[in-house]
Amino acid sequence: MKDQKAAIVTGGASGIGQATVERLVRDGWAVVIGDVNEEAGEALAKAIRAANGQALFVRTDVRDEAAVETLVRRTVEAFGHLDGAVNSAGVPQSGSPIYDMSEADWNLCNDVNLRGMFFCLKHQIRAMWPNAHGAIVAVSSPAGVKALANSAAYCASKAGVNGLVRAAALDCAERNIRINALMPGATLTPLAQKAIASAPLLSAKKLWPMDRWGTPEEMGAAAVWMISDDASFMTGACMAVDGGMTAA
Repeated sequence: MKDQKAAIVTGGASGIGQATVERLVRDGWAVVIGDVNEEAGEALAKAIRAANGQALFVRTDVRDEAAVETLVRRTVEAFGHLDGAVNSAGVPQSGSPIYDMSEADWNLCNDVNLRGMFFCLKHQIRAMWPNAHGAIVAVSSPAGVKALANSAAYCASKAGVNGLVRAAALDCAERNIRINALMPGATLTPLAQKAIASAPLLSAKKLWPMDRWGTPEEMGAAAVWMISDDASFMTGACMAVDGGMTAA
């Protein structure tokens, strides 16, 4: 429907991205899912349509600017406009100290997390510009403001995302396009569950003040609020939802 709000969610086939997609659909949005996992992305979009929601899957590797441009173009073709975006696609830290880190690990982390975020913001803003309306959330991390051991590439990429968000927000403020960063703390996604299985101490040691993991649904709810009209005076902010991790 052309009068329905439309959003893009990158990394939308699992974890925080999937929870964001599901929350948007419950709130009445049409959603385009961008992800490299075709099987999971298509299945999620199909399930949403079967429940009378509006969803489309477009395979998207955010490292490929042409793929990101196609994702945005297909959204506008399908729904007439782009009102919101949550850019959740990313890769985790490699677990290597900087003196053992390979160039390949550095490049992968920064190509997906930072360069890919640049491509997403660039083309999403271009789609929103003619209507002078829209809101974008870049999923960052507390690692953007607080160092994590054995995570130099990840910390650098997320600090870059936070800086990118602030600068882009200034570029777009007078056009009523809001851009913010969400910094989720430790969240029990499928990726995190794999990490716990290989390192059980992660689930046993108290690492942050609220002594539990966050859920994808909590992060999705925060992201959807940030692109909603309820956050209409919020731009250039990097908001932590992390159980007190950055405050500690």
